[in-house]
Amino acid sequence: MAWSRRYNTPAVQDMTLDDLQRGYESRRFTCSDLVRVQLACIREVNDKAKAVAEIDPTATEQAEVLDLERATGKIRGPLHGATILLKNQIATYNLNNTCGSTALLGAKTGRDAAVVKKLRDSGIVIMGKANMTQWGSNRDPEQGNGWSADAGQALGVYFENQDPWGSSSGSATGTALGLAFAALGTEVEGSIICAAERSNLCGLKPTVGLVTRDLVMVSPRLGSVGTLTRCVKDAAEILTAIAGPCKLDPGTRNIPFSTVPDYAASCQAGGLRQARIGVPTNALRGSPPMAELLPVVKEAFNRALRILQSCGAIIIHDTDFTEFDEVLKSKSPDVVKSSDFKHMITEYFGNLVENPSGIRNAADLVRYTQDDPREAYPSRPTRGLEKAAMAMEERESEAFAAAVEYTQYLADEGGVGGALRRHAVDVLILPTCVAPMVPALGGYPMISVPLGFYPEGTEVKWNVRHDLVQCAPGLPFGLTFIGGLFSEEKLIKFAYAFEHATQVWRQQRPRINISGCLSP
Repeated sequence: MAWSRRYNTPAVQDMTLDDLQRGYESRRFTCSDLVRVQLACIREVNDKAKAVAEIDPTATEQAEVLDLERATGKIRGPLHGATILLKNQIATYNLNNTCGSTALLGAKTGRDAAVVKKLRDSGIVIMGKANMTQWGSNRDPEQGNGWSADAGQALGVYFENQDPWGSSSGSATGTALGLAFAALGTEVEGSIICAAERSNLCGLKPTVGLVTRDLVMVSPRLGSVGTLTRCVKDAAEILTAIAGPCKLDPGTRNIPFSTVPDYAASCQAGGLRQARIGVPTNALRGSPPMAELLPVVKEAFNRALRILQSCGAIIIHDTDFTEFDEVLKSKSPDVVKSSDFKHMITEYFGNLVENPSGIRNAADLVRYTQDDPREAYPSRPTRGLEKAAMAMEERESEAFAAAVEYTQYLADEGGVGGALRRHAVDVLILPTCVAPMVPALGGYPMISVPLGFYPEGTEVKWNVRHDLVQCAPGLPFGLTFIGGLFSEEKLIKFAYAFEHATQVWRQQRPRINISGCLSP
């Protein structure tokens, strides 16, 4: 074991699963070595980066068990000895699961979420909880990305005071810094893929219901558990481990296969040959100022289309979302999201085996958040929580059913599903910054891969609070592939082939340097 600022291969910031397994197989280092380095890296940078909300005190013990198994010839699979951070809304038996709120400090679920059990069974070490945007960006429209009352302000790693974007912010920045091999995040609309974009990572949001949401504080209707990794193949390996039916999540009953695919088998360099890729041109305008396509990103997107063609893909333009304008102005999606969030709060707090705050519902949560000084109210408002507290209670009512049905129509026939069918395309493609809005309404899968970086001379732009930089020289941006429900094999195949052809993710590293490396 050695420390060096020369980043001998493999440095923790660059490590892929292939690097990791080669190191283990050649006995250059052990899982215990890796965990010691990553724990040291967390201590080195977390005061500034605020990527990690809580370290798992059993991480070293987990690694020692896996090393002993390897020494005796027991290898659980390709993820044996990998390390991971969990977004702070995915429950474990031994750590806080706060969703970024002090209201859940000390609360207990009594067991791991089902997805965590799958990770442990595959041989992954749980390093701890990643910081996140409080309540998955549901506290307030202007609450600020990456801020939570219990863990502070997570910062992006490519520019001073960078906005990390997306509510899976610490999952992204922690992975980019090598504080774990990968991370799990959650997403309704952009929380994974937008956070991945700003950290030069691959972000995978699976089809809603492909991965269990048991004991995960996310909408069971629109929320998904996904991955943030350095490359597509790593995402594919993790997805194989966590996907599949779960008795504790009724939403997984819709999975159309009985055996989980080997998603990594889809990672083929020639995977784009004869792929039919549609461009929903009308969605390129986004929804400024939150989702805005700047000229430099549009130019990179056009270059990406030419690269895809050179790799054998067939590009079909104007595969538009016919109800895109209606998506921008309809109230139905907000009715559904607010009611779902209200219901999720009541259900999660109600299922706790220990609940020190005594909160039972969204109205209680509003009062707590406004009263506890750690929650920084009114500097950070609570309009989203207040909206949820007043959201539709009668979820069996005709009005709510109509809102759900119309939201699904906007996503399906008026959105992704209709575009795929009408134009007979395999997938759709958009710059990540304008990609998530329509697919999110119907639970469609997306995968974002690095596309480029803002050039020198880019104007520095701040968020509405003027405390985080949202646009600046050197910030990464991404390209998103959008597929039909349960089309992850196809998405992974195309995204991997594009990543293989461009290698953008290797072109720049985070500005925050850490001293951790593993000697060859």
